[in-house]
Formats: sequence, structure tokens, C-alpha cells
Amino acid sequence: MVEPGPDELKQVLASIDPTQIEMARDLLSEGGIECFIFDEDSSRMLGSAAAVPARLMVHVEDYEEALEALKELGFES
Repeated sequence: MVEPGPDELKQVLASIDPTQIEMARDLLSEGGIECFIFDEDSSRMLGSAAAVPARLMVHVEDYEEALEALKELGFES
């Protein structure tokens, strides 16, 4: 499986907390929105350093719906 390139995706959430990113990913996935986590390994290697947050990305066409869903669930980008 080939992962989409960054030009096809938009960031909906960034966090240094991997649990927050994974929860948001699971909630969007359950709602039928395909999403991807970028920089997860870099974020973990540096611990809680805010320099490299993990980023939750969605397809451009799902961006508005994903933002609204995350906002309703209390996540802030």
C-alpha cells in the first residue's frame, strides 16, 4: 500500500501527546474519515519535546468534516 503524499493531505491536529493523536485518529476513523499520523516516531524519540509534534493528517476533501468532528469532540488544532 502506498501512503498518500503530503500535497494530498492537510493537518487537522498536532500534538506532543501520542495518546491524544491516537484517540483523534480512532474517532475520525470510526466516523469513516481516513487519516494518517506523520512524525509519530520523531515525536517519540524526543520524548515530550514540543519541537516535533505528531501530526494527524486527512485527505484534503475530508478536511472540513474532520475539523468539525474534532471540534465537537473537544480537540483543538
